[in-house]
Amino acid sequence: MPQSIALVEPINLDRNADRPLQWQLYESLRLAILDGRLTAGQRLPSSRALANDLSLGRNTVVAAYEQLAAEGYVLSKTGAGTEVAALPPETVLEVGRSETAGRAQDPRRTLSKRGETTIAIRRASPFYEKLAALPFQHGLPAMDSFPRDTWARLLARRARQPQSRLYDYQFGPGFPALREAIAAYLGAARGVVCGPQNVIVTAGAQAALDLAARMVIDPGDPVWVEDPGYLGARGALTSAGANLIPVPVDEEGINTEALPTGTPAPKLIYVSPSYQFPLGVTMSLPRRLALLERAKETGAWILEDDYDSEYRYTGRPLAALQGLDGTGGVIYMGTFAKTLFPALRVGYLVVPDSLIDAFTAAIRMTGQSPPPAIQAALADFMDDGHFTAHIRRMRTLYAGRQQHLIDALDRETGEMFTVPKLEGGMQLAAYLNKGDDDAKAVQTVTAAKVFATALSSYYLNEPKKHGLYLGYAGVLETDIDRAAKKLGRAMRDAGF
Repeated sequence: MPQSIALVEPINLDRNADRPLQWQLYESLRLAILDGRLTAGQRLPSSRALANDLSLGRNTVVAAYEQLAAEGYVLSKTGAGTEVAALPPETVLEVGRSETAGRAQDPRRTLSKRGETTIAIRRASPFYEKLAALPFQHGLPAMDSFPRDTWARLLARRARQPQSRLYDYQFGPGFPALREAIAAYLGAARGVVCGPQNVIVTAGAQAALDLAARMVIDPGDPVWVEDPGYLGARGALTSAGANLIPVPVDEEGINTEALPTGTPAPKLIYVSPSYQFPLGVTMSLPRRLALLERAKETGAWILEDDYDSEYRYTGRPLAALQGLDGTGGVIYMGTFAKTLFPALRVGYLVVPDSLIDAFTAAIRMTGQSPPPAIQAALADFMDDGHFTAHIRRMRTLYAGRQQHLIDALDRETGEMFTVPKLEGGMQLAAYLNKGDDDAKAVQTVTAAKVFATALSSYYLNEPKKHGLYLGYAGVLETDIDRAAKKLGRAMRDAGF
């Protein structure tokens, strides 16, 4: 419940928020000073009194007062307490006591068109919502099986290095040892043709998408995208001003026979050939060659998102599209969020030689790089063999969890879904056998504390498939059983 005191009402503290209470208190007092509710010379309650009034620890109030004093909003006088400082008249805001005090917007101060587009994308897409910790959440690896002790040891070792260059500004495109490790791994495991100089390390996959989009797309440029497709990529491309043109996906990946003909030619083609999101299909070799030929004919860049390529459970994966290209027209991207853990925030681009200088300059200007110490520890993790060993273990684990989920859904939902076994990945699609209201199905299972997204939400054109998209990699087998039972019961009760 909100808390307040009479002196500077309202002081609103949300005890369930992520933001620490000391910063919430600081912001409330600062705003009260700026909008004139607290005037120069007015004494604030003692830290002990305010802590008692708000049911806070005294140290929380002291920290807020100290921050206000450091910024010149209050004066602390020995024996006289804390009082509001005299600020220049133009500093005090001409606003009332509404909840939006201090936030009145001058109509001349507007967002750019790109900014407005970004806000619209954020409001329209569930991809950008804060996710609840529910079973079947997508993209979460098995943190119960991550070698935390090994990672902590490597990170601590790097952090302890004396006079380390890890604390300066040297590594715009990435820590050299990590770029070397990524290039070596991609060459051996994915058939990517590159050297360390082609690798640009980014602060996660979304940063890689944003960087690639801003570097090769002008507002209005046509961009071919898979339909259904990855919402994160669409958001980055749309924010850059792209005109998205959906291309249908079937059992062999993006349908190259359905690619648009005539003009205008695409500036970029975005594909996820190894594990198409969300259908989980792999692009066939004939389709890959056809797509490369079409890109060559039109002069389009290809942005290859090698999503979940590490997790293929049957046979050897096809080589990356980039390794099949002989024209320097493919920009390759990957991430460690799925192989290690999302909070690592390390992704990468592999750019053709012609783009190295431009992308190096861009990453330095935008600062979309992870901390060097993290990069250095990750390089050690790869060089010491921990990365490939971890992937091997996870392939076995995830293959078992996929089958466990398929069996659990078959047992608990009966004839509601068709759930095809996939060759890889960390999540799967359960297709509705009757009806097409997968949005209602999502509402139903969410109310039962089970995470799912609607397949229809990934389409730009009229959806051709309907069902639930469920993650399994980060879910223990016992939790899969419990969640599948809840899902089945909720769906039956809702009439599915």
